[in-house]
Amino acid sequence: MKTGNDKIQGITGIVIESPLIRRTLIVIWHILGICASHWLAFQLRFDFDVPLVSQVVFWNTLPILLIVCLLIFHLFRLYSGLWAYFSIDDVIKTVLAVFCAIITSAFVIFAARDFTFEGIPRSMFFLDYIFIIGWIGGSRVVIRYFRQHRGDNLEQDEDRIILVGRTEDVDLLIRGTRNVRLGKFVAIVTDDPGQDGTTIHGIGISGSFDEIAGIVEKNRASCVLVLPPFNRPGQMNAIVDQCSRIKRSLKFRTIPSLAEIAAGRLNVSSIRKVDIEDLLGRGTADLDRSEVRRFVKGKKVMITGAGGSIGQELCRQIAGYEPLCMVLFEISEFGLYEIERGLKRQYPNLNLVAFAGDIRHPEEINAAIDQVGGIDIIYHSAAYKHVPLMESNVAACFRTNVLGTARLAKVAIERKVDRFVMISSDKAVRPTSMMGATKRIAERVIAELPSNGTTFVSVRFGNVLESSGSVIPLFKEQIARGGPVTVTSPDVKRFFMTIPEAVDLVLLAGTIGRNGEIMVLDMGESIKIVDLARKLIELSGLVPDKDIKIEFTGMRPGEKEFEEVMTRDENVVQTAHRNIWVFKRGDDHAGGAHIDLSQIEQAVLRNDVKELRGFVRKYVPENMFGEQAQSRKGTEAQR
Repeated sequence: MKTGNDKIQGITGIVIESPLIRRTLIVIWHILGICASHWLAFQLRFDFDVPLVSQVVFWNTLPILLIVCLLIFHLFRLYSGLWAYFSIDDVIKTVLAVFCAIITSAFVIFAARDFTFEGIPRSMFFLDYIFIIGWIGGSRVVIRYFRQHRGDNLEQDEDRIILVGRTEDVDLLIRGTRNVRLGKFVAIVTDDPGQDGTTIHGIGISGSFDEIAGIVEKNRASCVLVLPPFNRPGQMNAIVDQCSRIKRSLKFRTIPSLAEIAAGRLNVSSIRKVDIEDLLGRGTADLDRSEVRRFVKGKKVMITGAGGSIGQELCRQIAGYEPLCMVLFEISEFGLYEIERGLKRQYPNLNLVAFAGDIRHPEEINAAIDQVGGIDIIYHSAAYKHVPLMESNVAACFRTNVLGTARLAKVAIERKVDRFVMISSDKAVRPTSMMGATKRIAERVIAELPSNGTTFVSVRFGNVLESSGSVIPLFKEQIARGGPVTVTSPDVKRFFMTIPEAVDLVLLAGTIGRNGEIMVLDMGESIKIVDLARKLIELSGLVPDKDIKIEFTGMRPGEKEFEEVMTRDENVVQTAHRNIWVFKRGDDHAGGAHIDLSQIEQAVLRNDVKELRGFVRKYVPENMFGEQAQSRKGTEAQR
C-alpha cells in the first residue's frame, strides 16, 4: 500500500522533503493569494474599471495588507499544517486568522491615514476577507480532495469495501482512515433498518445483514470489513455464511478494537484478516480468575511439555499470575528455547529455569526440581497426541503417555508436590485409538495412586485451534499451495477451542478439582471438518470447489467420525463454573482390573504391540476398537 507522500508525488510529480523549502513555497503562495485577492477586490468594486486615484490607494494599502496578513498567519501557524489533512478545525483557524488579519489591516490603514477612510472603498475589506479565505482555504481543500479521491483514477485494482458496523463507528472509521488508503468504500451495512437509503460521508447505507450477499454483488465489492461488535463469532459466522453464496473471491477483514480509531492511531496493521478463530472462538471473560491467582501466586510451578502448543500457553498465562518461579521442562530443544526467550522478554524479573529433560526419566525430573529446591504445582502437558502416528508407534505411546505420566506422578508424591494437574483429551472417552486409550489409562493411573498429600486432577478437553497437531495449520498450508484440501470424511466432526480459552479453563479446573477427579471442559457444539475447510477457503478470499478443491481421503487408523468429552452413561455433574464439569468422585466408570505398571513396562521393553493392545481391552473396557472396526468395514462396503 502506498503512503500519502507516494501518492502526492503521483499527482503532482513533485515531492518536497525539505521543511524550509516547503514553508517558503507556502509563504510565496500566500503572498500571491493576498495580492490577487486585493487586486480582485478593487476590480469588482469598480466593475473592472479602477480610477487612477483608487489605483494609488491599491498600491498604498497592499504592503500593509501583506505584512499584517503574513504576521498573523504566522501567529496562527497557517504555514505548518499539512494540506492533505485539512480538517474542520483548520477551517475554523483559517477563517479566524483571516478575520484578525483584515481587522488589524483596517485599523493600521485607518491610523496611517490620520484616522480616516477617506478615498478607501469600505467594501474592499469585506471582499479581501472573502477572497483570501477562498484562496487559502480553497487550495487546501483541493489538495485534500485529490488525496482522498485520487485512487479512483490511479488505482483501479484497489479493494471495493463494504463496511459492516454501527453508524457512529463507521463514521469514526471513515474519518480515521483519511490518513490511510484502505480502498474505496462502496456501501455500508448497519443493524438499523431505518437508516436504509441514507448516506454517511457520501457512502450509501444499504439493506441489512440478511441482505449482505446481494449488497456485495450489487456493488461489485471485493472486501467486507466488519467492525466491533459485529465481529463476534456468532455474527461473523452469519456474515460469512451469507457471503458464501457468492461464487467469486471475497476478502473478510476486521478491526479488533475501535479504541485505536477513536484515539487517531489507526494504521494498516490495525486491520487484519478474519481468521477461523474469529468464527469459532468463545469468550471466557466471565471466569473468576482470582481463584487461579490466589492458588498460583508465590508458588513454585513446573510445566512439562513447556515447548508445545498447550505448554507454551500454560507458561504464558501462569507467568501472569506471579509465581515465585517456573520450571520449564521440555524434551524439544527448540521448543524450550522459544518459550524461554518469549517469557524472558515479557517477564524479565520472573525466576525461570529452562530444563531439557524427559518425563520418562525420574532422575531428570528430580534434577529439575532440585534446581529450585522443591515444587508446589506440576502442570503435566507432555504427551504424544497425534492419533494416526501413535497407531504405528504403540510402544512409544505407552512409554510416554502411561509410564512417563506414572513416573512423573511418583516423583510428585516423593517430593511432596501439592498438586498435579494432567492435561487429558476427549479421545480418552470410549477410545478408538492408541493415543486415546493411553490417555485414559493415564487418567486411571494418577487416580489410583496413593496420593500421600498430593492432589491429582485430570482435565479433559478436545481439539484446540492452531495447535501443532491441529488440522487448521494443515488446511492453511494446503490452501497456500493451491489445494486440494484433504478431509477424511464428509461426516467427521470435532470440538474446537482456541488455545488461550482452553488453557484459561484448564487452570481454573485444575485449581478447583479434588483428588482423583476428572474435570471436563464444555467444548460447545461439535463442528463438521468439511464445513471448517470451506470456511477457511472462503476466509482466504477463494471459492471452495472452484479455486480450491476439497478431497475426501477416508478415515485414518484410530480415528472416529465424532468425538465426546463426556457420555450419557457417565455420572458427570456441572461445577459452580458453567464451562467446567466433573466426574463424581469414585464413579469415573474406569472399571476393569487394577493397572499393573510393571507388566506394561515389560511389554514396552519387548515392543510387544499385541500385549499392549491387550492391556487396552483389559484396562479400558469402554473402548470402541471393535465398533470402530465394524464401522470401517461398513464404510468400505458402501464405497
